[in-house]
Amino acid sequence: MFCEHGRAPDESVRRWQDRLTPYWKNIAGGCHLNRDIAALISEAGFACRDLQTMYLPGPRPLTYNYWGEAVPVQSPIAPSFARCNRR
Repeated sequence: MFCEHGRAPDESVRRWQDRLTPYWKNIAGGCHLNRDIAALISEAGFACRDLQTMYLPGPRPLTYNYWGEAVPVQSPIAPSFARCNRR
């Protein structure tokens, strides 16, 4: 299971995430606002089950969240959801 905030789908919000991340990671324990969580999970060899995304209440550059379940691609249940695709 995972729940992470990350790169938003809206270009104007992404620009703010890119501007804020260098400062944000210094005050928020290394957290990056602009990471594409779905891509990172896939690149690490996992598949996503029931990936969901949305803005939570608060400033949009800080509140876009991803959550779901990641399983190793070698898992017998992984082929049915081999890539992490946003809903």
